[in-house]
Amino acid sequence: MDEATAPPGDVLIEVRNLKTHFPVPGGWLGQARRAVKAVDGVSFAIRRGETFGLVGESGSGKTTLARTIMRLERHHAGQVVFEGEDVLAASPSRMKALRPHMQMVFQDPMGSLDPRMRVFDLIAEGLVIQGALGRADIRGRVEQVAGIVGLRREHLARYPHEFSGGQRQRIGIARALALRPKFVLADEPVSALDVSVQAQVLNLLSDLQREFGLTFLFIAHDLAVIEYISDRVGVMYFGRLVEVASAGDLYADPLMPYTQALLSAMPGTRHAAGRQRIVLGGEVPSPLDPPSGCPFRTRCWMAQGVCAEQDPPLRQVRPGHWAACHFAGAR
Repeated sequence: MDEATAPPGDVLIEVRNLKTHFPVPGGWLGQARRAVKAVDGVSFAIRRGETFGLVGESGSGKTTLARTIMRLERHHAGQVVFEGEDVLAASPSRMKALRPHMQMVFQDPMGSLDPRMRVFDLIAEGLVIQGALGRADIRGRVEQVAGIVGLRREHLARYPHEFSGGQRQRIGIARALALRPKFVLADEPVSALDVSVQAQVLNLLSDLQREFGLTFLFIAHDLAVIEYISDRVGVMYFGRLVEVASAGDLYADPLMPYTQALLSAMPGTRHAAGRQRIVLGGEVPSPLDPPSGCPFRTRCWMAQGVCAEQDPPLRQVRPGHWAACHFAGAR
């Protein structure tokens, strides 16, 4: 285990060389000869009480990574170690015991809520499945978490379609909190919301983290959202982590050309101010036919011969700042 996957502090969850590949039929009699490497060797760790932000373009593998961590997708290789236990190797009965401690808030609140169930039943569902509380205690827990996220008691008798997008996301957050988790994976939880509602939900998550000591993996494609909510940030490209640093270091001085291009495109922010807009050339490589060496080299203005020959590892360029580039830090 290297320093990239074990930052100083009390680590709650660690992802070790995680790979999720999807076979593509096309050989003789439809046999799979190729695979899309949606997640290809990702490693990182999150300390207790920390928010680790994950950012990247659409198709970079963020959501597949999230679903693999939560065992909603089957992994190809690697481990997800939660409090010293490999979640991906856990038996069904053991996984049921672990589920309350690892909860997920989904991108589309309406798509993640059963339209036929009332809000009370949606929030209580996990408690009922776990079977650890009686009926009166379940009602008390549901009313408690509903109040915490700003829902009134009368809301519990309604259906999801009767609420706005922001209110539905609060229902999703309440459902996750009902089981009193230690770790919450939030996959694009505000991307479908208006900007004003985004701020409300982000502030709610920050308040809940302080109150309950939650640990977050927060996934988004919006760099401003990631900067606001995160302690450390990982940048994904083509199924891999290409840069990891504290939010302050990464936004102030990105080392990876891909991260530099992303930040230069942030409209109306201090990060874009004074920086030349970087327009990426070349073609986005096909996941079925990835380029040799560095997967970003076909779009990178710094690419040289070594980039086609060697895939750069994620290495520590500065204390606490990691980048997967042969020329990271070069000026």
